[in-house]
Amino acid sequence: MRSKPKLALAGVFPVLRLMLALAALIFTVQPGLSLAAPKGPLATPGKPASIDWDQVTKEATDLLSQSIRINTVNPPGDELPAARLLREKFLANGIPATVFEPAPGRGIVAARLHGIGRHTKAIVLLSHLDVVPADPSQWSVPPFSGAVRDGYIWGRGALDDKGPGVVEAMAMLVVKRMGILLDRDVLFLATGDEEDGGKLGAGWVLKQRPDLFSDAGYLLNEGGSIVPLPHGRKLYAVSVTEKSPLWLKLTTTGPAGHAAVPPRETAIKRLLRALRKIAAYRWPIRVVDPVQQYFRTLAPPGRAARRYANLALELRDDRAFREQFLASPSRAAQVQDTVAITVLAAGSTPNVISPAASAELDCRLLPGEGGEAFLATLRRVISDPGVKFDVLLNFTSRSSPTRSYLMNAIKRLARRDHDATVVPTMIAGFTDSHYFRDRGIVAYGFIPLELTSADLKTVHGVNERLSVDTLRGGIQHMVELLRILGGRYQ
Repeated sequence: MRSKPKLALAGVFPVLRLMLALAALIFTVQPGLSLAAPKGPLATPGKPASIDWDQVTKEATDLLSQSIRINTVNPPGDELPAARLLREKFLANGIPATVFEPAPGRGIVAARLHGIGRHTKAIVLLSHLDVVPADPSQWSVPPFSGAVRDGYIWGRGALDDKGPGVVEAMAMLVVKRMGILLDRDVLFLATGDEEDGGKLGAGWVLKQRPDLFSDAGYLLNEGGSIVPLPHGRKLYAVSVTEKSPLWLKLTTTGPAGHAAVPPRETAIKRLLRALRKIAAYRWPIRVVDPVQQYFRTLAPPGRAARRYANLALELRDDRAFREQFLASPSRAAQVQDTVAITVLAAGSTPNVISPAASAELDCRLLPGEGGEAFLATLRRVISDPGVKFDVLLNFTSRSSPTRSYLMNAIKRLARRDHDATVVPTMIAGFTDSHYFRDRGIVAYGFIPLELTSADLKTVHGVNERLSVDTLRGGIQHMVELLRILGGRYQ
């Protein structure tokens, strides 16, 4: 059911009502968002302007290229210039926007497109501005060039997560330019520090500026996309939950001395023994509901479909199937906790026995798995009280319901896209969505970009890039989704 317009006044002439609606769109300011004088022309409400999608695509391509050229590798982040770039884009189009600086050089940008609905929950479009490092020697193009070549925008952040942020921002600009008055507000939020846990990004803004989200009910973020399948089929993968991170530092100590006379036990030997035990441990299998739904949907016909109908049972009882399934790291990460040894440190010269050694582990836990229980298992597996554990990062993941107004809107969008299939999923990584799920906001990982497995392999890898055609399609899909969510699409 549609909610009543905010400015519906009984007995007022339709023209006056339209003028008041436009005034609300321009002058209503959410607390905390400063409103600069609009600089761009405003479309007439109720008479959507035609959109030149070629021009929109060029504009989006230029914006993404500019954003990539701003080096926001975290640490240190330095997202402030990228946040200001987006703020100016919004302000130039008459959308209120502001930038927060939670720490020197760190940046967050928020912008609000006002609707005319009453008692209708706002939708948050979330992305992040920081990126992971990139080694230029391994890339075909400089990773911070933002080069446009062979139909792609190249550079670190093209997919994670500046590209999705541009899709969200440009969709809002298109809705504004078309003069579409939605029945709900749309809040754009691009944060920093996501790659390092989000404390100076989403965590900061939710704590320091909760007024921004007082009317928020739904959120779209990275974590899901449109997946092309054989025979022209498409899958809308919508992440409703994610694994919890548990980043650990293991430290061992031992006698120091000359390497010409090595002692029987050293800090490095002790650490390597512990790491070998961890690497050899087979973590228990557990299938959470979104994972079951995902594999059931993708199962090939015939006997294989029956296997995937009850994945937990088959993985428990069929050894050959279990070994084949777990041989794929991506599938194994869907049904097991994982441990990746990512950082090793010990010693400084070849001829000195180091008195200390350390390793950092990136552990990802299935939903419902607590950090303390996992640590207890690790200590039991290592069985060495001399190994010291320090927790670097940990939080508990939550799930969003698979049934909601937002999910229904995504399904409606999918039906228009060659009757694509929508399936809830769990991602093996983590995003800032957990901050919002903790506040009771329905958060889904889904940006309507059609991405192949080859595209996704470049995320945190080499030659990260986004197709210009995919960028265009993503903006078009997001505009349509906003129209559906805003109750203005028939």
